[in-house]
Amino acid sequence: MREKPLKLVRCVLVVLVLLSASVQAERFSVLVYHGANPPYNYLEKGEQAGIFKDIFDRIGELTGHEFEFVLLSVARGHKSFESGEIDIEPGVNPSWRQSSRVPGIYSIDYAFSREVVLGRKEASLTQQPKSFYGKVMGRVRGYRYGSFERHFGPGKIAVYDNISERELLVQLAHTRLDYIMIGDVTAAYYIANYPAYGGFKEVYEISKLPVSMRIQPKRAELKREIDQALRHMLEQGDITQIYHKYGITMPPL
Repeated sequence: MREKPLKLVRCVLVVLVLLSASVQAERFSVLVYHGANPPYNYLEKGEQAGIFKDIFDRIGELTGHEFEFVLLSVARGHKSFESGEIDIEPGVNPSWRQSSRVPGIYSIDYAFSREVVLGRKEASLTQQPKSFYGKVMGRVRGYRYGSFERHFGPGKIAVYDNISERELLVQLAHTRLDYIMIGDVTAAYYIANYPAYGGFKEVYEISKLPVSMRIQPKRAELKREIDQALRHMLEQGDITQIYHKYGITMPPL
């Protein structure tokens, strides 16, 4: 019978510890990529919306900090982080930024990211990357796909870069590409909300990796605060609820 009161007290204490930082509240920049990447980020009536916005709104409530979203291209965003202009890049697995001059420091993991190959309705499921040899596959310029990239090149997969997932989906629909590489959450959102993409389907899983917040190395104290906030949000089910709001069921870490 005492378990629930004790749990409530523990939650209150965590929140009080987090809010104690509000005396030194600061404003930090958060990188999001332009071209729209729903449901992670998009514009709604001219305002930022989506999973990242909801997560940072909650982190702001817990820490007292303010977070400003900066919309940049992928290539420009990477350079801006390396130059120190950007404080946080959300939803990143460290392996994606290994080649960066400033890899960054990382928060605790808070969700998963599945990267998949998406095809039209007539495409066949496969377990063999070599099935894509001789085909043209779209990719967002600047995105990395680890060991799957060894299948790119002459006589293998021909890769066509574009600026956003949205542009790639249009090209796939118009048969300008055979397949595209895309996150399953973004793919599911477009398939559910845009009839033109309703027949698209996953044909291959590239990877499934945990993601965290990539933070400037000089922001070690911010990392500590974000870790505390994310841990609290995970324990309280806030992360699950945010993803569910956009129709996404996120498996537990």
